[in-house]
Amino acid sequence: MRSTIHPVLLEQPQQFHQIAVRQLEPFDSQMALRRSVGNVERRFLRLLTVLAAAVLFGAAPAAAADASSAPSMSRFHNDEVTLQLVRAKTPVDGAVHAALLVDLAPGWKTYWIDPGASGIPPTIDLSKTDGVETSRIRFPAPHRYGANETAANGYKGKAALAIALTPKSGTMIDAIDASIFMGVCKEICIPVSAKLTVPASAADDSAVAAAFAALPKPAPAGSFAVSAEAGGKALRIAVKAPAAKADGAARDAAPDLFVTATDGWFFDKPTKSAANGDTVVFNVPIVEDPGTGAKIPSKVDLVFTKGKTALEATAIPVAPES
Repeated sequence: MRSTIHPVLLEQPQQFHQIAVRQLEPFDSQMALRRSVGNVERRFLRLLTVLAAAVLFGAAPAAAADASSAPSMSRFHNDEVTLQLVRAKTPVDGAVHAALLVDLAPGWKTYWIDPGASGIPPTIDLSKTDGVETSRIRFPAPHRYGANETAANGYKGKAALAIALTPKSGTMIDAIDASIFMGVCKEICIPVSAKLTVPASAADDSAVAAAFAALPKPAPAGSFAVSAEAGGKALRIAVKAPAAKADGAARDAAPDLFVTATDGWFFDKPTKSAANGDTVVFNVPIVEDPGTGAKIPSKVDLVFTKGKTALEATAIPVAPES
């Protein structure tokens, strides 16, 4: 049974059209030359998801947030998801820490940086926050949902995105202003757009600390070795996994690997091709390249998970195929 479409706060529906155009340009001009039929279908279904949202909501009037969010500009609520922007009182290493708390209704999910075959990655625009020199948004380790065309990387239930804001020299960051855009999905997908503000006086240190504590831990140096294989159609990634704990569930949990790269590279779900002692080797198909002529990315970002353990590393160089 399909669920009812509920109104959402959507002040800038043109975002859907912009995303659709970005999706469409490489799809039209290069799909026949660069991708197999299966990958074309994957790309097309993702595009249809965005276009459907544009049709459903592009001409719809903006709807007000639920009345339960009215007392606070830092909170948005509808039937599918509750969003809350929180911040810490005390800076950490000179940076103001904050978090976007996401609480999804049962059965609903939202997406990671790379949403998978379907879905829309969330965006948090902090450009309206005064006094910010740099900002960094970090995600907890994702989970996998669905298969084939409905495969997705993301979250159900509760999740928190951690935010670090470095102030400009000689300035202090007062109110944090965030424009948020994300997709939430069940039987249908609904776009959510909200503008949230949290003042410096409204600190929630424990919630922010929990968001940062839930992030993947930095992987020790030498944990990952990445090289191209299969004629540049896949990556071979060797992971020196952390020692298994005594807990049986953690010891027996299946390892997984999430791979991202900048500039238009996308990767399929990896397969575990071999295990040798504490090293696990994954084969990661490359399903999309940026069309620049490069056969492999120069660097990748990695998140390795095994049970409740999550390790991450950024800008790991990719060696050419030997």
